[in-house]
Parts: sequence; C-alpha cells; structure tokens
Amino acid sequence: MTPLSGSIDNIIRTPDLDYTPDPKGLGYVLHQRMKSFGDKIAQIDGITGKKDTYDFLLQRCIRMAIKMRSLGVTHEDIICTCCLNHFDSCVPYIAALFLGTKVCALDPSLGEQDIVHLLQQVTPKIIFVDSDAEELIHKTINKIQKDVKVIVVLNVLQPNAEEHCFQPYETNDVFDTAIIFFSSGTTGLPKGICIHHYGMLSQIHNYFNSGCCSDAYLTFTSLYWVTSAFVVLATILRGNARILIPKFNPELVWNAITKFKPTSLNLVPFHCVIMCRNKPKNADTSSVTHLGVGGSVLVQSQMLDIQEAFPTSQLFPAYGQTEMSFAVTFFNVNSERDREFIKSKPTSSGTVVPGIWYKVVDVDTEEILGPNEPGELRVKTKFCMKGYYNMDSSCAFDSDGWLKTGDLVYYDEDKCFYVLDRLKDFFKFQSWHVPPAFVENILMQHPEIATALVIGLPNDVDGNHLMALVVLKNAKSKVTPKEIEEFVEKRVDDRKRLRGGVRIVAHIPLSATGKAKRREIRDSVLRGEL
Repeated sequence: MTPLSGSIDNIIRTPDLDYTPDPKGLGYVLHQRMKSFGDKIAQIDGITGKKDTYDFLLQRCIRMAIKMRSLGVTHEDIICTCCLNHFDSCVPYIAALFLGTKVCALDPSLGEQDIVHLLQQVTPKIIFVDSDAEELIHKTINKIQKDVKVIVVLNVLQPNAEEHCFQPYETNDVFDTAIIFFSSGTTGLPKGICIHHYGMLSQIHNYFNSGCCSDAYLTFTSLYWVTSAFVVLATILRGNARILIPKFNPELVWNAITKFKPTSLNLVPFHCVIMCRNKPKNADTSSVTHLGVGGSVLVQSQMLDIQEAFPTSQLFPAYGQTEMSFAVTFFNVNSERDREFIKSKPTSSGTVVPGIWYKVVDVDTEEILGPNEPGELRVKTKFCMKGYYNMDSSCAFDSDGWLKTGDLVYYDEDKCFYVLDRLKDFFKFQSWHVPPAFVENILMQHPEIATALVIGLPNDVDGNHLMALVVLKNAKSKVTPKEIEEFVEKRVDDRKRLRGGVRIVAHIPLSATGKAKRREIRDSVLRGEL
C-alpha cells in the first residue's frame, strides 16, 4: 500500500499495519519458533567457529527459566543481564521472556557510576553476569543498598527433570511491558524505556517485510542496545543464525567476515569508519548482501568509504529510536523504488514505515512544517513505548500525544527523511550516549568552578568530543584548563573525557528563559566566536 500524506495539515499518515501479533506474547512466540527449528544453526562463535543449534539453545533457555522460577521469579519481576556477546548471553534474556518477566540489560563496559544510576532507576530481582563483571555488579549493588541476587550465567545451566514439560507464560495483554531498555529519552540522564510485546513483534514483522532478512547476522554488541536485542529476537523468529564476536574489534570482525561468510551486518557510523580504516587486503566481503547503517547521522564521505569497503553489499540506511521499539524510517529492499532512492539519496535515513504517522514541527513555534523544512520530528504509532519505568513520561509527548523524538530532520517530496542533528542534550561518543549533565556535575565538584556547560564538538571518527565551558568563582584563579581536564579524567570513564578540551569563559550565554542553548553555543565555538 502507498503511504498517504495530509496535503492540508502536512501530517504524513501511513496505513495501519496489516498484522496482528500473537496475543500470547513475545515469550510464547519465541518458545514455539525455537521448538520448530530443531537442529538448525542458531549461533556461530565468530572466533572459533563452534556452532550452537536451536535445540540446544532452547534447552538451555528452558533450564534457565526453571531455575529462575525456583528462585521465586514471576511475571511481575524484572531480570537483568550484564554480559558480553557469547553463546549464553541471550539465555537468561530469553528465559525471562519465557516466564513473562520484564527483562533489561547492562553493558559490562559501563562505568560503576552509570550502573549505579541505572539500577536505581530499574532494580531487578536477579542480575545474570559473566564472571568478569561479577565484582563490578557487586560493588554497584552495595552502593544502591538493594536486595539483588547476582548469578554467573554459566553456573546455573544444569539439567532439570521439569524441562521436557515446560510451558511458557501467556500474557493477557500484548501492551504489557516485555523489555526495558536504557536511554536518555529527549532530555536528562538515562531512563528505563518500557517496550511492550506489540511494539517489538510488530517492528520485527515490518523488518521481515522490508527485505532485510538474512541467513547469518554478524553481531558484536551486548543486549544493552536495542539493535542487538532486536537482532536476537528477529533471528529466532525467523530461524536465522548469528555469528558472535564478544565485543567490537575490527580485526576480529574482519576475520569473521572472511571465515564465516555472514550475509548481514548492522553498524553505526563509528564502527563503519573504524572498519573501513582497518580493512585487510585479503578481506572478502562478497557474502555480505545487506549492510544496515544507523544510530547517528551518516555523512556522504562516510557513505562513500563504506561503499568502497563493501563494494557488493546493499547499503541499508535507517533511523530508529529506542522509544519506538526499533525503526522510525528505513528503505524497503524489496521495493525497486526504494533501492533507487538508496542510490540517488545517499544521505537519507529512509522513508516512512507502515503503522507510523509523522509530522515535523518548528522548534520554537511548533507549527507543522512541510517538505524540505527542518524541524523536530514527532511520531504517533502503536509501536511506541509504554512509558518510562516508574517515572512520569508526559515530557516525552506533546499535547496531542505525539512522541517528541528530539531530532532535527526534514523530508523531501518523496517522503525520504534526512536527520540533521540531535536536539537532545546528550551526545554520542563512539555510538554511546553521553549525558552532558553527568560531566557537568563532576565539573561543579571542582572548588574553583562556579558553573559549567558541556558541549559536543563534531569528530569524523568518534561522533563527538566533549568540551567544557567553565566560569570560575574567582577571575584571579590560577587553575588551568589542563588541570580541569585532569580533574574530570580521574572521575569518569574513558568515553566521558573532555577530548575537546576546556575553555575558561567570563560567562555562558543563556536564552531569555535562562537555559543554555547547547547547539547554538557549539556553533559559536566552531565559528571561533566563543
């Protein structure tokens, strides 16, 4: 069906999704699909080549679910994982869904303070960890002083007499929360984003229909990321295989591409740049038919580099939001028209998706804009999040119930969307969200600093380098920018370092309402005016 556009009100309305998710929920569907795939390959170790079948994966997930149930876990609880990418990292995640339990994930590379904040937002009953992350998680639990059990994943996968008669939980409402992801939303520090069964199943259905299905996906990110969780669930529902690398390493990824012939990769621009710069001479990319790119703005020079590194691959640019369960715009590979758009509009992030309505509004007046007029993208759909966990979510929506994406975009006459910038306060460093408020709080602990503002300076490789503008309490202070950088560096993890430096200023420009306009201040810095 062809999307319909409101020619009078400039609202783009697409047809309702021609799909009804199974009312029994995500866990039930996963269980049934895994049973049907038997000895098909589910996972391949991207370093050793070892293979894992759906039968064996299902057996371990059921054993884990039974273990959880014996520990008192029910559909009312939350289970968390903190694992790198390996054969068993998805086991407690899937097992929780089998029980109708809400599930979330942390990334082992997160700093201790980050994890403390996240666990204060969403406190799980159990956290399943790799042995390497056990000490870190125990430290954070001691700080939040909550009763949370920590279990090393590999220690509980034992045979159980009940596994042959196990039955998954059946939900009563597909709009109940299934998964909680952590993201900063439109403002502030990370929040728990509640994604329901309907949203995830519907987005996977759209993904299948877009022609993105692939026999073997190469992945290297943890389940902390919505894209990684989405690929796990989508491959299971389709019976595809995943080739696993523990974490991003360009040499390991290139080796896996050459040895194990994945047909699909999903990358963010940062990964693309590093991959292109480290491509071995003998690398064979001919197996990669589909290359998904999203997560942040992709500039044309990066696009050309990717096409050179993967000359036979179909590039598939997309734009998504965690709050939307995955994609907001993408191109349909099955559509000849969309395939032409990918070639002729290389910086576009895709076109409209069935089941989503779109409007672009003026940032100041909220007037609904037409084609080629930049403004904030807002969307309305049943895929949208249920809300923020245990928090007021009203700030995420406008008065008419549209989700405020916080992104500056425009669309052209063909309804192809272009993402220009983020209106959100946070920045991305190597695809990680870095909330400036966190670094600003660290800066304000310095005895010589009166006020501080952190901005992101564009960087071709990392996305953004954080820079601090600080106003000193005493103009005669002898503190230097380098000393302030070192003060911050001792108190933050690597991604929050002030790689853009520190600038001592007499004052920080504020708007009439007393708020700092980060984007305008950043532009002033880039122009040398501040």
